[in-house]
Amino acid sequence: MLYDFKWPIYGHQNQLKFLQETISQDKLANTYLFYGPSGLGKKTIAHYFAKSLFCQDAKQKPCDKCYHCRMIEKNTFLDFYKIGSREELNAENIREFLRNLSLSKINADHKLAIIYNTETINIHSANALLKTLEEPPANTTIILLADSIVNLPATVISRAQLLKFQSLRRQDMEAWLSNYKLTPEEKETIINLSFGRPGLALRMMDDDLENFKKSSNFILKLLSSNTFHFMQAVDKWFAVLKKEYPGYKVYELGILTKQYLDLMEVFLRDLLWIKLDRPIVNEMYKDQLVDLSASFSEEKLLKNLLSLNKIKNKLKYNISPQLLWENLLLSLK
Repeated sequence: MLYDFKWPIYGHQNQLKFLQETISQDKLANTYLFYGPSGLGKKTIAHYFAKSLFCQDAKQKPCDKCYHCRMIEKNTFLDFYKIGSREELNAENIREFLRNLSLSKINADHKLAIIYNTETINIHSANALLKTLEEPPANTTIILLADSIVNLPATVISRAQLLKFQSLRRQDMEAWLSNYKLTPEEKETIINLSFGRPGLALRMMDDDLENFKKSSNFILKLLSSNTFHFMQAVDKWFAVLKKEYPGYKVYELGILTKQYLDLMEVFLRDLLWIKLDRPIVNEMYKDQLVDLSASFSEEKLLKNLLSLNKIKNKLKYNISPQLLWENLLLSLK
């Protein structure tokens, strides 16, 4: 039967067509494995797959009006099981989850289970899951969601129908972002920094870009200050961090600053690109970056870009993050 599918999802056209056809033709596999980097929309697609599977409307799926659609939105549909979004995927939780999944159907003719963050599963949990994947309950479909399958046991992978998700094309990102009130510079910056991953873009836009702007202004201040002022700024920054997180170890404080190092890398690369007359990433701050670029040489920018990865790795260890930041900024000056 042909249905009119209403999935507000951009990109992934081949995957969507495949999943929608399995519902239309009633040819569901026992297990699917959705994999690809976080932020691509795997959870959203799994959600609309579930709503469409259980939707009671004869034409449009999901209709968002029928009893099943409303129950799924309220997270009270008893034949739809989920695990891994909040709880740990340890063997005990997996076994309890699978016991519940083996119970008789209540609301529908089919049962659907989603296991989030499957890449975090350990060998004991995987073995418990494998028994169900080999002999699944009747009329039951399991969707495994994973950001990577590198560490998943081959026995689990071999039992599933694989669907790989990749970054959205630029035109898909542009079409999606047209639903939001953004300036051309904001849209371009979001596209450049989200790498085709709507989830990353949504995190940037969660507060109307206020946190991103605040962080960017802080990095600009560090880059444009003289030696005395940026040393003062870094000292004040870490004094605040230590006060806000009194129980944190040295490396934990360092991890808190990693997002700023990532943003510093964007700014340094853009400064270098301006020097080389190439397109930049952060269009929102283009004017400030052009003005600031005169203060740095190509050689110094390149040297510090190469050293940033070493600094990021050092943040994992008990090396003072404040000292790392001071050395980075001193080398720039």
